[in-house]
Amino acid sequence: MTSKSTRSGIPPIIRKPPIAEDLDRLRKKPPRASKTEPLSQLDRLAILNGRGLAAALVLGAQGVNIGTRFLASEEAPVSQGWKKAILDADSEDVVEVEVWSAISPPPAGSYEGFLRAIRTPFIEEWQQRREEAVKEAERLRGEVMEAISQDRFGELLPLAGHTSGLIHEILPAGEILRRLVAEAQEALESSAKLLT
Repeated sequence: MTSKSTRSGIPPIIRKPPIAEDLDRLRKKPPRASKTEPLSQLDRLAILNGRGLAAALVLGAQGVNIGTRFLASEEAPVSQGWKKAILDADSEDVVEVEVWSAISPPPAGSYEGFLRAIRTPFIEEWQQRREEAVKEAERLRGEVMEAISQDRFGELLPLAGHTSGLIHEILPAGEILRRLVAEAQEALESSAKLLT
């Protein structure tokens, strides 16, 4: 099966730093000293399917956070337009929304996360005008809140990860989970056979 992602050269576990080294570093020191220090780069692993889940488990993860795949589920409380944007997106269409910290700064002392979203005119405009975004932050937050109240948030900031390039259908969440577990089990069993 050819995916939109592999056609673009972005691998299924998408452009991440070496995770084994990150886990070794974490094992050698106590848990993060403050809320501003990220716990692990594992949180940036793009997990879409059971193979990705199996890979994360083999690399030492105790679990994974799967976001975009479940946004594209029947039960996800997002608009149909947002779900369609995920289906239509290529992995390169997803950008880190760096300007978000200027529009909605995190509280002092908290962990500064990051948002990824499918490019929109709103994102493109304000990514290029970060200094103005700081000055216009209150108005922009108001614009975002208005979009949320009108169920148009996905038009401004359709949050999604790079796995968007590999998602081709909206499925029930239970079916997504069933497939994830079955694929992970199959991948782990196949890998175990290589050792015997």
